Amino acid sequence: MVWTILIAMATPVLSHGATITYGFDDGTFEGWQYLTIDSQPFPVDDSDGGWAPSDETIDIGDGFDLLPATSGDYRIVPDPWDTRDCLGGTVCYTQILRSPPFQLDGSGDIAIDMIGGAARSNQPFDPDFDDPPTDPEWFLELKDGSGFQGFGLLDIEANEYVAHGFSTGENDGKERPTDPEYRAVWETVTISQDTLAEFANNGKEYAIDVYDSYSGGWGWIGFDTVRIPSSSGGIAGDFNDSGDLDAGDMDALTVAVLEGSMDAQFDLDNSGTVDGGDRGYWIETLRNSYFGDSNLDGEFNSSDFVAVFSANEYEDGIEQNSTWAEGDWNGDRDFDSSDFVQAFTSGGYEKGPKQAAAVPEPSSLTIAILLGLGVVSLARRAA
Repeated sequence: MVWTILIAMATPVLSHGATITYGFDDGTFEGWQYLTIDSQPFPVDDSDGGWAPSDETIDIGDGFDLLPATSGDYRIVPDPWDTRDCLGGTVCYTQILRSPPFQLDGSGDIAIDMIGGAARSNQPFDPDFDDPPTDPEWFLELKDGSGFQGFGLLDIEANEYVAHGFSTGENDGKERPTDPEYRAVWETVTISQDTLAEFANNGKEYAIDVYDSYSGGWGWIGFDTVRIPSSSGGIAGDFNDSGDLDAGDMDALTVAVLEGSMDAQFDLDNSGTVDGGDRGYWIETLRNSYFGDSNLDGEFNSSDFVAVFSANEYEDGIEQNSTWAEGDWNGDRDFDSSDFVQAFTSGGYEKGPKQAAAVPEPSSLTIAILLGLGVVSLARRAA
């Protein structure tokens, strides 16, 4: 049996729109911890079945394959598939996959795409039951034909579940004439924004526990594409995962704008589109600086001119070869006079750090630079 590494340090997608998204698309658990009920690592060597990120085509019989991932290529599914129901003497521990901690901001639902069983005990599942598990240790250690399949919102400090989400039917990908329509598609299971309201913006840390303590027919679940309404878990605008907002992030955002990206992580101002407004939000709000601040020291002044002219790319005739640090302030990937228009109309020159800004008179250096740019431009055009 082949197992994927249990804990990985890949970084989830985080957008300023306050949604952490886990798609497991690097073939790992993306930092989620694979646990048993006592928060100990899942006993891979002692269990005959469990979960793994998989991009494989899985034959589920009758000419059908298990549903593919809802985003990317990978989804979390039973491994090996033959032991999915934990029957016939198979040893299967209750399993919990726990997300990294986060804080809720009240901006939406928690949503997880789910497949598999929808049962508790040996009865058809009732999503309205009033006795869900209260904490991880509530589950039985070994599956014995009773238990739950779903996910809970865990108050980490109290070690208590404060809300749950459960599927409403069984689904895997079969669409025979005798099967209900929902069997052939993923179900997006949610904990609603209204339910989450009392847990939002309270300074507490939470985690998502996806759990399965059930055996028997449909004694398995799988899942993909977890969405959590949270402003924690990373730095908005840090697209290169450096831990800081640097010029590389602005360059990545510029490319996203030019390519018409629909990736929500670049929609920093929550406008529904990735455009120049997101570049403005990045530099003016997230970085708290100004257009023209090429070295990102929090000010737009003569040192930025020294930096960009040292790169020697001003109107060099080479298309789209300039970065933020090399003078591309307006986002067309070239350094020319239009970048100075962008920078000076933004009004930050020689104002100092943004929180202590003062309006200056135009300096002689500013005038000299602008005149010099005109001379350089005319000379190049005459050449």
